[in-house]
Amino acid sequence: MSPAVTALTLLSPLTGLLVAGILVPLLLALYFLKLRRRSLPVPTTLLWKRSVEDMRANTPFQRLRPSLLLVLQLLLLAFVAFALMQPRMDLGAAGGGRTVILVDRSGSMNATDLDARRTRLEIAKEQARDRVAKLFDVGLFAPAPGEVMVVAFADSAEVLQPFTRSKADVLRAIDRIQPTDGASRVRDALALARAFTTVTNPDDPNAKPTMGAALELWSDGRIADLGEDALRPGEELIYRMTGRADARNAGIEGISAERSATEPGLMQVFVTLRNDAPEPIETDLELLVDGTRRSVTPKPVSIPAAAETVAEGKKQYRPGTARFTFPPFVQPRAGTVGVQVVRADALPADNVATVAVSAPRRLRVAMVGALDFAVRDVVAALPVEKAVAVSAADFAAGGVKAAEQYDVVVAAAGALPDALPAGRYLVFGVPKGVSGLNPFATKEKLGVRTERREHPLLRAVNLDDLFVARATAIAPGTDTEAIVEAGETPLVVLARRGPVTAVVVAFDPLDSNWPFQRGFVTFMANAVEWLGAMDQAAAQEEHHPGDVLTARVATGVRAATVTLPDGSTQEVTPRDGAVAFGPVQRAGTYAIRWPGERGEERRTYAVNPADGEGRIGAAESVSIGVQQVSGVSGGGAALSDLWPWALACSLVLLVVEWWVYHRKHWIRRTPARAASALPGAPIIRGS
Repeated sequence: MSPAVTALTLLSPLTGLLVAGILVPLLLALYFLKLRRRSLPVPTTLLWKRSVEDMRANTPFQRLRPSLLLVLQLLLLAFVAFALMQPRMDLGAAGGGRTVILVDRSGSMNATDLDARRTRLEIAKEQARDRVAKLFDVGLFAPAPGEVMVVAFADSAEVLQPFTRSKADVLRAIDRIQPTDGASRVRDALALARAFTTVTNPDDPNAKPTMGAALELWSDGRIADLGEDALRPGEELIYRMTGRADARNAGIEGISAERSATEPGLMQVFVTLRNDAPEPIETDLELLVDGTRRSVTPKPVSIPAAAETVAEGKKQYRPGTARFTFPPFVQPRAGTVGVQVVRADALPADNVATVAVSAPRRLRVAMVGALDFAVRDVVAALPVEKAVAVSAADFAAGGVKAAEQYDVVVAAAGALPDALPAGRYLVFGVPKGVSGLNPFATKEKLGVRTERREHPLLRAVNLDDLFVARATAIAPGTDTEAIVEAGETPLVVLARRGPVTAVVVAFDPLDSNWPFQRGFVTFMANAVEWLGAMDQAAAQEEHHPGDVLTARVATGVRAATVTLPDGSTQEVTPRDGAVAFGPVQRAGTYAIRWPGERGEERRTYAVNPADGEGRIGAAESVSIGVQQVSGVSGGGAALSDLWPWALACSLVLLVVEWWVYHRKHWIRRTPARAASALPGAPIIRGS
């Protein structure tokens, strides 16, 4: 951990020490070599001129005697040297201007490495309150306080208090900061701060832009996008390091669960473990079903140590990871399945990960339009409850009710209406009812260039030998996810448009060699299974803070209830046949309930901490653009320059020294009654 800010800071100490080292010995030498004079009564002042001209030291290197002049001159030199050192000190001065308090409330700020009873966020809020007290503490050295703004951030940013001169409002805003389990991203927070900083009054069209503000950041420094930004003119970043640099943590990085294709009542859980410590660790794992322990690993699981590697001259951090698969177990109903690390550390949140699973059921699939025989044969062979061929006219006439009758709709693009009803679709060709695909041409002789092999759609699918003779070229928007891409256009994309989710294959399977490969059958099975499971608590899809939880409901449903991880509930209103809640902030189990034809329906969601928040070792410095900012611990305060005050004291001492010098060298006549040897003789005093 970096050292705390000292009470006194010297910007140029060598200059002051050099001046003091030269002038103080010279002053002392003058006092060693000065004449030793005595006070004597003389009959006339004519002898005074002769005495002054006598400059030879009669006793060189005499014993240094106490002298008020020497003390004053030494103090004068000391204050001059002190001023040359440019001292700065925390005097509680706000310094005017504008200050933005940025508080990181991401998942890693819930660590308890600084205090076992308090999280980093709680400590950061306390330090921020102390900082505000100093900013608004107007004293002898403090000018009028400036304006203060409070912004909290994690996945997204929130302005809790715009710029104000009210100390009470700022303190209340800091108290309102709530923890999250999300990732740490500061770009939105900086954008909001700059929007408020550069315009004095947004409601005044004649308002003139102002210079930047002091950005005071309370964080552990593990901010994903801070290096992508840069300080603007007039801005200053102060990084308040919150956390220990040597803090260690181990937890769960990912979890998934699958049902057996042949025995749907059997389930298997897969977990990925992460270790951020420099030494390997071993830990037991517990399997949880609906929050109750089902089993424990027969022996501890070993996780290798984290390491730093050097690539292209840059250090790269690599955590230790390990994977573990639990033996199959019977889970015939819907619920939650989780894994818990049996090991205490500073961040308990990532020691548990859960996934929501649905009860095993067979899907209902509609095949709409004139599909190729290859598609029809594969769908008919899938282990579904029923696969029904529906004409394009019947599907369009049925509208929403027709889509609600089926879990998945497999269709040719030309057979779908321009306005798709809520549902999940596997479409061959580019449909008009899915916006943002932007078809623009036809491309020929295409091969696969990139693919997202980790996506459930491509599980166990080999596309190395896929050749597409002709495909529709599309230019999808940023809200569309490309799963398979050729060199010039995506071949398979995933589009989510509210209650509509569509997997779009941009070519006819018969215009390729795909139907003759095993991967085509596997892809069709994956797509139907994944799309069908979306209306249940999908075991293949993991949710994180910042996500919006959605569920498809019947069009007549007017209200739904969301149960949060802490047991509290919130009412939400469905729109367009779907319920949306979020973005969620905390990890845990959520449930959405709504009335259905056969009673209450329920969908469960498992939200796990954001990826990357398990590395809790605080960064000792942060980079913003090309600037490196070292961290300081504690709330700190504004440092005021002391050199003007040192120079002022020097001037006062100079005046006092002048008066003492002239007070000591003066001539007065002795009154007649006080003169002994020579009545009326003046008394001459010298030093």
